[in-house]
Amino acid sequence: MKKARVGLAVTLILYLALGVYYALVTPIFEAPHEIGHFFYAKHLIDTLSLPVQAPHRPNLWGAEGSHPPLYDVALALVLAPLPTDRAGDYLWRNPYVNLTHPMQPGNKNYLIHTEKERWPYRDVPLAVHVARGISLLFGLATLVVIYTISRQLLRERYLALAATATVAFLPQFLFLSATLNSHIALALTSSIALALTAHIILKESRCTHVILLALTAAVAALTRIEGIAVAFIGLLATGVFAWRRRRWLYRLGMVALYCSVVMLLAGWWYVRNVYLYGDPLGLSGMAGYRLFDHPPLGWQDLPTMWMWFRRSFWALFGWYNVPIGPRAYRLLDGVLIVIVVGLGVAVVRHRIGRRRPLVILFVGTFFMLVLLASTFYALGLTPYPLGVHLYPLVFPLAWGFVRGWESVVPTRWQRYWVFGLPVGLLALAVVTPGRWIRPAYTPPPRVSPQEIPSHARSVDMVFGDRIRVWAVDIPQITTHPGDTIDVTLYMSKVGELPVDYTLRFRLLGRQNEPVGHMETFTGWGTYPTRLWKDGDVIVDHYRVKVSPHARVPTLLRIHMEFFNHWTGEHLVPKTHQGVPITGKIGTLRLVALHPSPPTPQVPMHAIFGDEIALVGVDPPQVRAHGGETITFRLYWQALRPASASYTVFTHLIRPHNPHPIAQHDKLPLDGDYPTVAWAPGETVVDTYTIPIPENTPRGTYQVVTGLYQLQTLQRLPLTEGKRNPWVDNGVTVFTLEIEPNKGP
Repeated sequence: MKKARVGLAVTLILYLALGVYYALVTPIFEAPHEIGHFFYAKHLIDTLSLPVQAPHRPNLWGAEGSHPPLYDVALALVLAPLPTDRAGDYLWRNPYVNLTHPMQPGNKNYLIHTEKERWPYRDVPLAVHVARGISLLFGLATLVVIYTISRQLLRERYLALAATATVAFLPQFLFLSATLNSHIALALTSSIALALTAHIILKESRCTHVILLALTAAVAALTRIEGIAVAFIGLLATGVFAWRRRRWLYRLGMVALYCSVVMLLAGWWYVRNVYLYGDPLGLSGMAGYRLFDHPPLGWQDLPTMWMWFRRSFWALFGWYNVPIGPRAYRLLDGVLIVIVVGLGVAVVRHRIGRRRPLVILFVGTFFMLVLLASTFYALGLTPYPLGVHLYPLVFPLAWGFVRGWESVVPTRWQRYWVFGLPVGLLALAVVTPGRWIRPAYTPPPRVSPQEIPSHARSVDMVFGDRIRVWAVDIPQITTHPGDTIDVTLYMSKVGELPVDYTLRFRLLGRQNEPVGHMETFTGWGTYPTRLWKDGDVIVDHYRVKVSPHARVPTLLRIHMEFFNHWTGEHLVPKTHQGVPITGKIGTLRLVALHPSPPTPQVPMHAIFGDEIALVGVDPPQVRAHGGETITFRLYWQALRPASASYTVFTHLIRPHNPHPIAQHDKLPLDGDYPTVAWAPGETVVDTYTIPIPENTPRGTYQVVTGLYQLQTLQRLPLTEGKRNPWVDNGVTVFTLEIEPNKGP
């Protein structure tokens, strides 16, 4: 008994310490519900009235205004003596916030945060952090209730501590407890209601238990819309309680008593919704407040939906856009698999059979809450079903977790093995804030011009006499379709920055077609230009994705620009001497990750300057007519890095006459992939066209090719292969029979 109490005390202390840590690391209003709850409570303070939803009239409480008010009333009581008048000044929105793709880097912050929010807290930040203590205390009470319930329902007492610690160290539970939201308040009330329900179903009960259950169900129904499920489960338990009595009048009286208490305390809210919105849940008033815009989903999206569901249960922070690492998610998925297998083993061993009514109760509650959560999904309030909607079931889930986890090992080891789950979650919970949450909101580092590293390439670029780019660091030389490019910019202000300029990256591929694009405030949304200070060089790192459909091979050109997001005004890039430039900051090789082996129709072997080989040709038809255009492909292979950018010549000649009657000279791939970019061993396939003059006499002709430097017109010597006898350093690729023009 003493060890259990000590273990509980340690668990609660660690929970409070971690909860404070999460609250301090997470900037204010960087949770999906914080803005809504804060301004809901502020509306209660300012007007002493409940908000009325009108999607055509903008408001700051959003979808939270359709939820029952109990949590927000408690929040208003805490916020009433605190400074909240200037709360709107802290809503500096980031227009490029990344809400729908949590696995993409950058722009995790919904708002721009300034030094006014730092410690020591004052004004609105102080009010928000104090108010976060409400959720933290609700979470603490939930843990105490879970431990108390577990001690009564679970025969093995050590499981009570393991279940409590498992909930306490769930990273998502800690995050919700550290921010303004009503999920934890509902978890508290639903846990109490489930405890009373289990007591009524499994043990001898009295009328007072039904009244307490009705009171708790009413509180849950006034906390969140999902709380109505608790009221239905309580009605089920009351029905079981009444059925055990022999008198029909008593049975009906108990059910009527339960319904009367719930309706008397909570029914007014649902009647109000019918009067205002036409439905008891007020969902029509909520439908206009969407967190995310996304297209309709189908069965093919089930894997993505399941991924969102389980990740948002374990750990998905911010506005559901700050994930933990992929390895951590894989580890948690492995834990879930072990738990499911363990529950199967427990069922086979009949270890759950004696608690069958409790299992039925929990399963019924699970499906009821999943049904309500799917309502939010159907309304489009979130892109996918979210696992946080299961937190009202946090106690039975924790019970199932520890029971499944312990069942995978022999009985003699279970007492110690079962604590491996909460200990592992504790380790993850300790690492998470510093490893994933804090970096998502940390502005980029600033250095002096003298501290710019030598490996960064210096550039001479000034945008609109306002922003100077000192250097660029792009470590990659080669990239592939679908890859991301790392770009680090070293920038500073050289003039006034009256607005927050948007930084845009453009990736241009073959024939300058766009193959990548990204727009953001600087600092990936955390440090817009209006916050820049004189003398600081901002070290700004980005990752830009290349389109998976980009044509290869080619040179990938990286361009950057600054413009006003609201007016579209661009800052013109120039050198320090005022010469206009393009804004290009780098060039990479863009090639296929796994290129297909070349298969020319006619293999060839000719080597030019021990640098480049001609290995094949796809010739045209053997006959052509004057006025036609022949098209063919040559297969070039790099033997070693080219010493120059060579031009390919293709000449149509008659035997014994070196002067071409038609030709096509060009850089490889029309200049998009010059020979200096070719990697040793790489094969480049290029298409050439030669128009045949209309008056070309009948006869046999040859197409000869080779390479030369455009600046000097000096040809690359043919060092190996069958040399054309009439064209210097040229090789014959095919012969062609030309006949006179067919005529009209």
